[in-house]
Amino acid sequence: MTDTLILVGSPRGKKSSSTSLGNHLKSLLQDRGLEVEMLWIKLQLVTEEKTSLMLEAISDAEAVIMIAPLYDDCQPYIVTKTMELIAAQELDVKKRRFLPIINCGFPESSHITAVAIPIYKKFASKIGYDWAGSLALGGGEMLQGRYGKQLDDIGGLGDKARRELEKIADVLAGGIVYSDEALVVMPDIFLKPILADLIRWMNNRMWRSQAEKHGAAVDARPYAP
Repeated sequence: MTDTLILVGSPRGKKSSSTSLGNHLKSLLQDRGLEVEMLWIKLQLVTEEKTSLMLEAISDAEAVIMIAPLYDDCQPYIVTKTMELIAAQELDVKKRRFLPIINCGFPESSHITAVAIPIYKKFASKIGYDWAGSLALGGGEMLQGRYGKQLDDIGGLGDKARRELEKIADVLAGGIVYSDEALVVMPDIFLKPILADLIRWMNNRMWRSQAEKHGAAVDARPYAP
């Protein structure tokens, strides 16, 4: 039986902040003497055989860590699909621990805690996982995982995330429960009123440009009375 299974739920695969977080946590857990396996959901869902192997790994793990981004205040499709497969298979997960780590491009972790965390909690309760806590990371794009950067490659920007992953590793190794934590990855200076307004304006401009590029009606209100 594997001590801990890390499931990476980012559709970006191995070039993602979720992978960066997973690689770092895997090393910390191995340093504490735990046996750790890490799988990328995107790669496992491509064939029935690989999907079956992933479900077997989930059933065999004493603790499952789901690391994924936030998409529209919710889980990416591949994560939702995996949770549905676990529930449908009625896998033997009794008395096993479940801990999700979610990162969001927006700095406010409330985007994660308002909807995504309750969904994960309901999933864990439904199938019989023991809730081991959760970590919501606001401003996850600052980790630069999409460029292939690892957590140790980004210096001080990764300090907060690294400290929390240390705590999670201690919790899993010690058999105790991590709390539901939320933090902002980006430095406090980026949250100051003037700079925050500038960043918000730049992001909105970028999203509007991308939407128009792909033919979307940015200001459409199809359900307006």
